[in-house]
Amino acid sequence: MKIRDKVYNKLIELNNNSEKNGVTANEIATLLNLPRNVVSHYLNEFCRDGKATKTNTRPVYFYDISAMEVENNEENSENQNNNDPFLKLIGSNGSLKEQVEQCKAAAVYPNKGLPITLTGNSGVGKSFIARIIYEYAIYKNCIKDDAPFVTFNCADYANNPELLSANLFGYKKGAFTGADKDTEGLIEAADGGYLFLDEVHRLSPEGQEKLFLFLDQGKFRRIGETNKWRSANVRFIFATTENLEEVLLDTFKRRIPIFVDIPSLDERTLSERLSMIHNFYYNEAKKIGKDLVICRNVINSLLSINGNGNIGLLKNIIISSCANAYRSNNNDSVIEINLKDLPGIFKNSTHAKKTFYNENMKIYKDNNIESKTLYSDYEENEVIKKEFKNILKILNNLNKGLIDEEAFTKQSNRSINRMLKEMIFNNSHIEKDILNYELVFNMVENALMSIQRNYGIKYYGNTTKILSYVIILLDGKENEKIKNEYKVYINILKKRLSKSYLLGKKINEIIENTLDRRLGDRLLIFLTLYFNGFVSQNRNKCNGIIVAHGFSTASSIASVANSCFEEFIFEPFDMPIDVSTQNVVSRIKEYLENINTENGTIILVDMGSLNEIYKELKNNVNGNVGIINNISTRLALDVASKIINKEDIESIVETSSKNNKTEYRFYEAKTKKKAIVVTCISGVGTAEKIREIILKCIGQADIEILARDYTSISSGIKNNKELKDYDVRLVISTTPMNMPEVKHMSLQDLISGESDYILEDVLKDVNKKKNIEEIKDDMIKFLSLQNILNQLTILNPNKIVDEVSKVVNNYQLVLNMNFESDLKLALFIHISMLIERLVLRDEITDHPYEEKFIKENKDFILETNNIFKDILKEYKVSLSTAEIINIYDIINIRTKKE
Repeated sequence: MKIRDKVYNKLIELNNNSEKNGVTANEIATLLNLPRNVVSHYLNEFCRDGKATKTNTRPVYFYDISAMEVENNEENSENQNNNDPFLKLIGSNGSLKEQVEQCKAAAVYPNKGLPITLTGNSGVGKSFIARIIYEYAIYKNCIKDDAPFVTFNCADYANNPELLSANLFGYKKGAFTGADKDTEGLIEAADGGYLFLDEVHRLSPEGQEKLFLFLDQGKFRRIGETNKWRSANVRFIFATTENLEEVLLDTFKRRIPIFVDIPSLDERTLSERLSMIHNFYYNEAKKIGKDLVICRNVINSLLSINGNGNIGLLKNIIISSCANAYRSNNNDSVIEINLKDLPGIFKNSTHAKKTFYNENMKIYKDNNIESKTLYSDYEENEVIKKEFKNILKILNNLNKGLIDEEAFTKQSNRSINRMLKEMIFNNSHIEKDILNYELVFNMVENALMSIQRNYGIKYYGNTTKILSYVIILLDGKENEKIKNEYKVYINILKKRLSKSYLLGKKINEIIENTLDRRLGDRLLIFLTLYFNGFVSQNRNKCNGIIVAHGFSTASSIASVANSCFEEFIFEPFDMPIDVSTQNVVSRIKEYLENINTENGTIILVDMGSLNEIYKELKNNVNGNVGIINNISTRLALDVASKIINKEDIESIVETSSKNNKTEYRFYEAKTKKKAIVVTCISGVGTAEKIREIILKCIGQADIEILARDYTSISSGIKNNKELKDYDVRLVISTTPMNMPEVKHMSLQDLISGESDYILEDVLKDVNKKKNIEEIKDDMIKFLSLQNILNQLTILNPNKIVDEVSKVVNNYQLVLNMNFESDLKLALFIHISMLIERLVLRDEITDHPYEEKFIKENKDFILETNNIFKDILKEYKVSLSTAEIINIYDIINIRTKKE
């Protein structure tokens, strides 16, 4: 059996058999007679793989979660039978989904569950959730149906630690004055069930110490007992409003492996808040025996609540409004709740800053017909998942140059239409969910009206319905593992479909501002591609910007021009008198960063030095720039018509200025030299040597091959001042890099020929002596591993290959991984150069994160020194921590990508 498997099996065994929860690496190492660092390495690997979890304490305690996965799989296979107690928790599949999963994990953990601490502001629902955890444990047969649920507020005895201990542990007759009989404590009362300790931060250090002894051993004594140990099987839930780091002992915290933070009311989704309002009013309707009608102004005021009172405040306001309305109208069969019935400041209708809801809400005392599932609970089917995955693939093909924009539009529209068909025809029940559909529909309608008014993009009757379905079904369904991947695709959209991206982003922002929360990136990708069908397919037009003083001067003129031509031509930038010019310039720069400016930009302004404006913006624009002053509606319409007709910028600004008697400036784009950048994590010296090999392959050509430092390149080409005068066509590196703004190849891609199409695309319009086939032939000839090492190092390449092979193989064994060929190549090159540096006494000796790395990666440092032991001995050298960090980064970058 492999060592890795032995460690995992022992983890499972100890977790299942031990009376205390969690085990340390040292315990397993002792039992298996293994080095502690090896065991620790595997345990941390299990945590990364999702097979285990650990505490953030010293020593670290590890927990096996396979049993929880079994429970969760059983739960999913049963489809919960709609009896899951967490279903009554609003947001259990929305903003509280992660918290609910943690609570369930704590409840079903083998033996006696895991202690759990609920944190959050007062009134967020910690006590309610604690009760649901208890009910869930019964539902999953973890405890008996009649198991006790005991609640104790530690604040009641905060100033009397002895009395608190007496309540928790019980006391013996005569233990203190007034102890006239033997009395059991709350721990005994909770035997076989749950003890919920609220406001646990009020528990004194002495009380915490007594309690963690029971958490460890399951044994305790009543106050006054000296020779008798008692035992109880109690599950613990703790709750606090305070910062745990400041109020609880480390020794106490480490006994609690799961901490769950409950968000405040203003952090919950608008739909969840709406459902809370409905449920609270429904409960009151049942109490008073009357149907209710809640006026929309009341709903909008309640949706606007934020503050320390949280859900408790919301509930009390609703109870108070019902009491006030009932007092005035108790003879009516239906009670109407108006703004006057709200307490205090809520009587003022201006409290509702936004209109979220446009309908009165009807509550029926005998039938909770409007209490529907939250829209974030709707599950998408496989067709939607498959088509969205296909859209990303098509987008990737566009970025790689495998398809042109026309083919991309056709293919992506096909997938989008399939998704929409699936959404509309198989989810018609969404419209019956009055609470949510009406809410989203109104938001989308307002957003589309704003886009039409400002950007001239007309929408038609069913667009609002379609996008409402899209938002309901796609919002909040992002997988954590691919969020970074979505960022890459968004950057591709910014570059390739900038106008469509801006429209999608504006719709997104309008809805986000209404909801007071962020929507997912997947929704932004879909909206961008949806609006791609609305935007003119002519990608060769230049960009238009209008800048004018006043609160809405620029917006008004742009709106007229965009609406007149029914096309997104101008982006307006208003300059209110109280806003600095630099603030507006910063906004314009940000806008230019998010669009493709290669076809040039025309800027219409009302006043100011045209040269000064250009100086501020010239580094943010790639193409030609034309600037015209004395902006007017007539001038904007004249320029817009010429932009649509694809006239060149110099002609547009010259002719329009003559027609409107204004001043203009034309600035021709500076021609940038084409370049390929080579970089290597091993250092610019290695990159320079690889550059020489590639230069030999490509030969004489109208494109420069540059070697650059890895750190300066990894932050982005645009951020590199050394490259501002270059048109960087391609980056070649020895390790993967996330660079959506430019094409990228790994050295392995170059050697294998798997990405030849990228090289062909980069060199297709470059004047060169060799044709592409000759270049590819030379790549095969010069880029063998032996030749590369021969070029890179002064050492014997045959010997180096053998030594580095052993090192790479040992890393694979220690880390229990099979490295991909590109990672092996990166390590071969890096370690070969590393050995040469050591021999020449030119090693890297410092690293900015060295201190932190030593604290967090002691095992890796130890293993690396063991792996390099023979090499270090042979060459009589030592290995610096900085060099070890570079090896770690190479491996980590590649394995993280996977």
